[in-house]
Amino acid sequence: MQSTLSGRGGAILVSGLVLAIAGTFLAYGNALRKGPDFQGSVLHAAFNSANGLHTGANVDLAGVPVGRVVSIKLDPRTQMADVAFTVDQRLHLPVDTAVGIGAPTMTADNALQIQPGHSRTTLSSEGKITDTQDQLSLEQQVSNYIFGGGKLGQ
Repeated sequence: MQSTLSGRGGAILVSGLVLAIAGTFLAYGNALRKGPDFQGSVLHAAFNSANGLHTGANVDLAGVPVGRVVSIKLDPRTQMADVAFTVDQRLHLPVDTAVGIGAPTMTADNALQIQPGHSRTTLSSEGKITDTQDQLSLEQQVSNYIFGGGKLGQ
């Protein structure tokens, strides 16, 4: 009887250890999936279409993640997609900054890509970027590549 109890106790101990290790890997994997948490200023941008962009997507500047997309909502007044996103609070973006939707590589997820402007005046928190570029469809990208933007070399 004694050996049966000690065998069960060992099995319970090992099972508990396996569950603890699995939980640790689960938490670690979830943290990697989310990426770094960006605290900072919230800005807005209006797009004709936010197709391909999702909440939690990166906001990139010069290929470096500097924020996250917080929300994507339809503005019923303008009937445009209002994209709210955070940027690192150390960044002071000019008011003439432009934002586009795109993927840095063919296999990467879409991100907001910031192109800073040149104005001396900076955007305040909750500021709105009006210079936006929607993502081009794959067909449009191929057409632009093949036909030189539709101009056929003219």
